[in-house]
Amino acid sequence: MDANDGPSSLAEIFPDVPSSSTQSTYLSHLTALSLPQLLQEPATLASEASFLTSELTNLCHSQYATFLSLHDASTALSTSFASFSSSLSALVGAVPNLEAQCNSFAQETRTLRSERRKVTTVLEHHEKLLDILEIPQLIDTCVKNGYYQEALDLAAHTKSLVKEFPTISIVRSVEAEVATSINQMHSQLLHLLQEPAKLPALFKAVNFLRRMGVLDEEELALVFLTSRGAYMQGLFEVIERERTMDAARFLKKWIDLWREGLYDVVTQFTSIFLERPQPASHSPTQHHPSNLRPFLVAFTHTFIQKLLNILSIIVPTISDSPALSSLLTQLSYCSASFGRIGLDFRGLFPPIFEQTALENFRRGVDTACGSLRGSLDAAAGKGRAVKLPTTWLVTADALNDPPQVPLSLPTGSSTYIPPSQITSFPPLAQLMNALLATLNSLRLLAPTSILPSLLIALDSSLNSVSSSLLNYGKASLNRSRRSFDMNETTTANEKEKVVILAVIRSWFHIVKFVRRGLVDGVYGQKLADVEELVLKEDLDMEAEKNGEVRGLDWTGWEMWLTSIGAGSLYDGAVGTGWDLATSAANGHDVMNRGVNKIPREEAEADVP
Repeated sequence: MDANDGPSSLAEIFPDVPSSSTQSTYLSHLTALSLPQLLQEPATLASEASFLTSELTNLCHSQYATFLSLHDASTALSTSFASFSSSLSALVGAVPNLEAQCNSFAQETRTLRSERRKVTTVLEHHEKLLDILEIPQLIDTCVKNGYYQEALDLAAHTKSLVKEFPTISIVRSVEAEVATSINQMHSQLLHLLQEPAKLPALFKAVNFLRRMGVLDEEELALVFLTSRGAYMQGLFEVIERERTMDAARFLKKWIDLWREGLYDVVTQFTSIFLERPQPASHSPTQHHPSNLRPFLVAFTHTFIQKLLNILSIIVPTISDSPALSSLLTQLSYCSASFGRIGLDFRGLFPPIFEQTALENFRRGVDTACGSLRGSLDAAAGKGRAVKLPTTWLVTADALNDPPQVPLSLPTGSSTYIPPSQITSFPPLAQLMNALLATLNSLRLLAPTSILPSLLIALDSSLNSVSSSLLNYGKASLNRSRRSFDMNETTTANEKEKVVILAVIRSWFHIVKFVRRGLVDGVYGQKLADVEELVLKEDLDMEAEKNGEVRGLDWTGWEMWLTSIGAGSLYDGAVGTGWDLATSAANGHDVMNRGVNKIPREEAEADVP
């Protein structure tokens, strides 16, 4: 038999021996022994087995307790395995029910778990959410403290959040609160335009309003002008209570406020709107400064009209010429300052002051002449006894020899000094003082355009006094004649006549003196030239209502004076030499225009 046909390994030789790694190792060890060693191997194994048996016996004796414990443990373990097996079987039987219960619990707690996840997410992003929720409060704080830039930045951040999270309700809620705060900021900025603020603050407020985009440029310009106008109106209302105390002081303060306020508004509007550079992206006509300039023009015209209205109401109530002159000077400087910015309105208010000066002069002359006219009318009787000239027209010192006032006007250094002889006639002296006070008051505010009207007003008042004096002269001399018929002394009658003629002589002088004082003294013009203007002057409604006429009316004087033997007095006073600066013929023609020549018989018939 070939060697290759035999078993190839020990496993094939001992197929019934279980194969393990130890056995395989030992079998490999045996195959590596020599024959003598192999023969000796059983004895070696027997010796080792005896040794191991001896060692095991010794171990049992020395460690018997351990073996007993091990035995008990093995027995308990066997029992435990049996119990464990039964419990495991019960557990396996309960698992399907447990799984069903777990699935049911999972279904029931799904909503809770969803809410918990949300709460967990909120907790994880607590700081970020808190920052978002505090945005409205931060904007309110910024607005209250004037930090408008920060408020707009927060509003822009809110808009970006809304774009990023458009469906989140909390973001929408924050957006609504932010919109409310921004509206409050808008109202506060608009209110700021009505407060006393300088250009930097107003410029800043307008820029913030521009950035908010609520108003376009034209609307913003209108709001600005309206707000500043309301601010100025508030200033006017503050001083309104002073109107009844001192009209001139009130008007002066009103003009100062008007000047400062309007000048500030014009410069502020120009700097904020008209001088603002336009972005290149804008169209040539949209919001261009030229489109906004008419707003400023309308605003300035409105307040100029307001100034004219207040002047037309207050100025006529001021009779103090120094106050009127001061107001006119103030307005002139005011207009000159506005002229530098193209708003010169000096030509608008002179008519108001001219009319006021005319009315004040007319009032002063009427008051002065009215007092003497009333005294003359009362002395003329009118149902009562005539009051004799010697009892009230002349002082006691001049009663026997009344001074004769010269008919010609003084020249040189005493041109505008009334003669001292007039003091002997108290009623005439009082009239002269009142008329001179009126003329001196006129000198402070004497518009040249109203000189013809002034002369007409003066002549009208003088005519009324002249008529009353003529009536009184006739009545007093008529009484003297009736008294003479009752055997009164001729000396007493002559004294009354001398006094009345001296008074008439002084009156003629006063008329000439006052007229020259008005034309030449106040205005430095020639009386003849002014009288020519008077003839061309149209009487205003007030003059027509007062019955004013052009020139002096000497109707009746010539005939009456001639009838009592004093025709030379009329010729010397009225007929010639009326105005030293005018030719006698011209003066006579002007002064006697409209005089009704009365036949001497009718004139004498007036004197019984």
